[in-house]
Amino acid sequence: MSKVYDSLIIGSGPCGIGAGLYLHNIGKDVAIIEKSTPGGKINIAPRVDNYPRQEPIAGPDLAVKFFNRVLDSNLPFIGDDISSLTKEGDLFKLQGVSETYYAKTVLIATGTKERELGLPKEKELFGHGLSYCAICDGHFHKGQDVLVIGGGNTALKEAIYLAGIVKHLYLIHRRNEFRGSLKLVEELKSFDNVTIMTPYVPLELLGEEHLEGVKIQNVATKEEVILNVQGVFPLVGQLPNSEFIKIDGVKNEWGTIPVDKKMMTSVPGLFAGGDILPRDIRQIYLAEHDGMVAAKSIEEYLK
Repeated sequence: MSKVYDSLIIGSGPCGIGAGLYLHNIGKDVAIIEKSTPGGKINIAPRVDNYPRQEPIAGPDLAVKFFNRVLDSNLPFIGDDISSLTKEGDLFKLQGVSETYYAKTVLIATGTKERELGLPKEKELFGHGLSYCAICDGHFHKGQDVLVIGGGNTALKEAIYLAGIVKHLYLIHRRNEFRGSLKLVEELKSFDNVTIMTPYVPLELLGEEHLEGVKIQNVATKEEVILNVQGVFPLVGQLPNSEFIKIDGVKNEWGTIPVDKKMMTSVPGLFAGGDILPRDIRQIYLAEHDGMVAAKSIEEYLK
């Protein structure tokens, strides 16, 4: 058997980093495992407006600040993709691509991923005009016409970012009312190159090798319209990154993870925090709070 960690943290967003730093600073044998870019979904936020003690900042810049804390503390950081989490006796077994890991406790801080539209050609056109991240790929569409799909804060923020660099931006939402902030809606409306269309849904992605347009439909009148855009950004919600969990009773029917007030799941020694929890509000400061509560609970559990 490989070495046994006191705790392993899956995910390097605000929750995972905060918990890892606390446990490392009190002398626990802990490591963070991350399959992608440190910082989690902060990396795809065009702008972070509501993080306490921080002026508005680009998401990737804030992610760098978080990760620098990891580097400065010498907290062990493992780049690997965990495909299976099980429990064998008193130990948790984490199966990665590189190797197998064992721990007395585990914190799941894997967050969410973007929900797909479920339309034909979506996978084929991904990276060829279709993207789920404006700050990552928006620069490819400078001077072009693009479409953003969604009505929450993420869609509105990414639309505002895109409006500053594209020729024309369309935003469609399936309802007349937006779920996102009214302040963001008004900011988006202030751009001369923005057209907001409600209530509309996407019907078809047009093009073969590259996106050439999107057919949309008015929910109320059933009128169909073709938007000749070169880029489309679906921002229609999130799905929990929890497929790797192979322990019964940990996830609910939606794939999120219920926890008690100490951030522990139904399985002793298994904790969860951040966007993977079943909550309506997802904010950086909430994830950080979860990480701190989980870390202190892990400390208590290990005693």
